[in-house]
Amino acid sequence: MKKYFLLLVLICCSNFIFSLDAEYFENNKKVDFLYVKSPEGLRIRNKPDLSGNKIGALYDRMKVKIISVGEKTTIDGIKSNWIKILLPIETAQAKENIYGWIFGGYLTDKLDPFSTKEWTDNDLKRYICRFSWVTGINSYYQFDTDGSYKMGRLESGAGGYGKYTVSMNNKTISVKASYGDEFFESEVKTEIYKITKIEEDKITLNIDNGEFTLRPSLTNDCFYKFLTQKNFNPSSFELPSYNALMFSFSSDLIKNIDSKDFVKNSTHNLIKMGIYIEDDEYKKEYNLYWN
Repeated sequence: MKKYFLLLVLICCSNFIFSLDAEYFENNKKVDFLYVKSPEGLRIRNKPDLSGNKIGALYDRMKVKIISVGEKTTIDGIKSNWIKILLPIETAQAKENIYGWIFGGYLTDKLDPFSTKEWTDNDLKRYICRFSWVTGINSYYQFDTDGSYKMGRLESGAGGYGKYTVSMNNKTISVKASYGDEFFESEVKTEIYKITKIEEDKITLNIDNGEFTLRPSLTNDCFYKFLTQKNFNPSSFELPSYNALMFSFSSDLIKNIDSKDFVKNSTHNLIKMGIYIEDDEYKKEYNLYWN
C-alpha cells in the first residue's frame, strides 16, 4: 500500500515539474508558441472555462500559436492559466482569425526527443490516426479512430476498405479488408503490417515482404494547390494532413515539397495560420503580421 502511495505522489509531482504553471506565464508575458505535452491530447474550448463547449482537440507534441494568457485556474492538481490560441485550419478557411482556449498546464516550451518507449496500443492508434498517409507516387492509407481502414490510389477507383487493430507489443497493424475497383471486389483478407520503424513524421511498414515508408500526405499535389490559394477548403482526406502544420517538423516537410516557389506562393496562408518557418524573409513578414 505504501509503495502505491509513493507512486501516486511521484506521478503528481511529475505533473508539477513538467507542466507550465501560473508562475511560468507570470514570468513569460510574450510567448509566440508552445507545444502540447499530453499523450491523450488536449481539448480546445470556446471560452476559458471547463463549462465551455469543446470545439476541437490537439494531439500530443503539436505546436500552438499563443495569442494571450487568461485567468489562473487549477485542473488535475496543476495551477496554471487558460491560454488563448490560434486555430490554424479554421483561420485559413475563414476571412478572420479564429481562436480557442486550452489549459496551459499541459503545455511545454521545449519538446523532449520523440520516443515510443512507453507507448501503449492507444498511443500507436492515436499516432497512425493523425494523418492520411502516402507512399510512393500515389498510394495512400487512412486509419480512423473508429477502427476503419482505407487504402487506395489517388485519382483512381482502385483500393480497399475494412477494419484494423494495432499491437504495440508485437509492432503490428492487423488489417481485415476487401480490395478491388468499380468492377470487382475481393473477399475479405487479413494482412499483418509489420512496423519496422516509427519516427515523428513517418512510419516504415513491411507489407507483403516489401518495405514501405508512409509519410503525411501534405507532400501531395493537393496540399500545394490549396495552400497556395488565398482561400481553400480541404477535403476529409486532406484535412488530417493539414494538422501536420501544427507539428514542429512541419517546416522541414514544407521545405521538402518539390517546388522552389512554394513558400513564396503560400506565405499569405502560412503566416495567417501562425506557421513559423526558419527563413529570413519569411520571418520578417511573420513578425510584421503578428507583432
